Amino acid sequence: MHELNWGIIGCGDVVEKKSGPSIALCPRSRISAVMRRAVAKLTPFADAYDVPLRTDDADEVLNCEDVNIVYIATPPSRHKDYVIAAAERGHHVLVEKPMGMTAEDSQAMIDACERAGVELFVAYYRRFHPHVAKMRELIAGGALGELIHGQAEYSMPYRPGKEHGWRVDPQVSGGGLFVDILAHRIDLMNDFLGDPAAMHGAMRRLHEDSLIEDLATMLVTYDGGGQAVFVGNFASQSFIDRFVLSGTLGEIRTDSLDSGKFTLRCKAGEENFACAPDVAPHVGLMRHIESVLLDGAPNETSGRDGLLTDRVLDAHRAS
Repeated sequence: MHELNWGIIGCGDVVEKKSGPSIALCPRSRISAVMRRAVAKLTPFADAYDVPLRTDDADEVLNCEDVNIVYIATPPSRHKDYVIAAAERGHHVLVEKPMGMTAEDSQAMIDACERAGVELFVAYYRRFHPHVAKMRELIAGGALGELIHGQAEYSMPYRPGKEHGWRVDPQVSGGGLFVDILAHRIDLMNDFLGDPAAMHGAMRRLHEDSLIEDLATMLVTYDGGGQAVFVGNFASQSFIDRFVLSGTLGEIRTDSLDSGKFTLRCKAGEENFACAPDVAPHVGLMRHIESVLLDGAPNETSGRDGLLTDRVLDAHRAS
């Protein structure tokens, strides 16, 4: 292949605001087909990116001759069926997070893509943000010594209602806001600390009419001996998005993960870093996919990575 011709199934907010503009910024990618059940809502997006095929039928995208990679951007309850269908038609696949409703679903997707000989990517785009790359560089250079502990805490005010849509319907999302929001932070911690080996969790509902948890905490032990704590507090009166990596020689801390800013603390003192964000949120991910499929680079956000996060989320659901 010399170009990625994208077919998109599920053209909602994440595509319109994040991934669509990101694909458009990649010189070796173009959008060839888009699907949305409310097809009339496709027109502004499809016109903006000169997309030839606009449909409410996913099979039209899967069977489009121009398409060689399919992006599954539906709610999680549809991920497995669409990923397997795309793989069976010989398409490479990018699937939104969380990858599956369960780790078992995720393994089925991996197996289907391996049988078909196609690449499977999971949309954990924060791995490719400039400030995360800088954190990774500092850790690789020994700034923290041995990395032994992580903490991710996400808090926000929340009351049961319709403002979060399908994300708070466990039959569609596979969980609640912990699954939807903390999945990114769990994946990022896995990227730094390794494979999760043991998981323990607790959750609580504060609102009687809620279908999901309002408070959840997970403790994860990694196969290298490191540990991490994940907290989702959706009954808070304040917003927190803290992400901390601690080692034997120092600490990296940010109180706003998406701000591009973080602080390194070690024996030598304290240093603040501020990295300019990408021009579109998913552009690093999309450029990575180009490099894998067109240049032969290794896949750094694979189905296996998605599976590891889903194992932690399975433990959360079981708690």
